[in-house]
Amino acid sequence: MFWFIVLLLVVGAGFYFYQKLISIEQEIHAEQEAYSAALQKAEKTPGEVPTAKEADLEKEELDPEAASPAVTSEPSEPISLAEMICAEVNKQTGIKQTDLYPMFATTNKKQLQRLIKELADDGRLRREKRGSSYLLYPL
Repeated sequence: MFWFIVLLLVVGAGFYFYQKLISIEQEIHAEQEAYSAALQKAEKTPGEVPTAKEADLEKEELDPEAASPAVTSEPSEPISLAEMICAEVNKQTGIKQTDLYPMFATTNKKQLQRLIKELADDGRLRREKRGSSYLLYPL
């Protein structure tokens, strides 16, 4: 009987921590969406000054030049996602594929993975398997 009670307590604690992790994951996704929305808003309204928190996030996650591929090209032609990925790989040779996901948070992770694989298959990038991710190199 004692072991049954201990087992119930362990299962209950496991379920509690599982639910806690799910709620933390949802909070992280909400923060990522808010951050990407703030970046999109900042791109649409270049005259606005970002808040201190947004500026700190930009410094940590993005190189100031990494957010400017659209600025360096002709403003009338939008840059495709594939071109933005290639530009980022050219800037950071050997970047992990998983490090690209936060940079393109507005795009679905599976879509990014598919696009990166297509770029590698087309000969525009080289992928090297390292652990659970890939290192990306320009060609």
